[in-house]
Amino acid sequence: MLISATRWQSGFSLIELMITLSIAATLLVLAAPGYATWIADARIRSGAELIAGGLRQAQGEAIKRNEDVEFILDPTTGTGGWTLNVVSTPAIPLPAGLFIDGVRLTQFTVAPAGNTIVTFSGLGEVRLANADATTPIQQVDITASTGVTGTRDLRVLVGAFRTGIKICDPQWTVIDANDPKACPLP
Repeated sequence: MLISATRWQSGFSLIELMITLSIAATLLVLAAPGYATWIADARIRSGAELIAGGLRQAQGEAIKRNEDVEFILDPTTGTGGWTLNVVSTPAIPLPAGLFIDGVRLTQFTVAPAGNTIVTFSGLGEVRLANADATTPIQQVDITASTGVTGTRDLRVLVGAFRTGIKICDPQWTVIDANDPKACPLP
């Protein structure tokens, strides 16, 4: 009597494993530019939200205290942030915000150039002049400071319609003037 000893082996062959790894590597190479753009967009959005949140907090503090409150922006890439001060008594400690993690890799451009202060009145309106007689910040543009292409830059408008704080996309093509994503035309 003759017994056949055939054995079936389970698992992957070396060729199957190499094909799978090459397909995975190709997919990673194709996805990397999109991932870098997505990360840069997230950093830009975080920076815009941090600034808009600080401005809204300053406006709220001014209304709550019924006094002038300053929002002071430090747009330094890498270490910046913002602070709040009560104009009449600057020794009162108020909240501050720091640009952390990825937000540090974004670039902030303030208009009018060189101005870093916005003063809110006790009614929540933007003062036409700060306590130091400078023109208040009207807008802050947030862009990617790294060489990533295809990112969506954002703009924070201050004092839009006297009291508003708005995040908008300066590159959005306006079809409807009331579109909330677009920045108002000058």
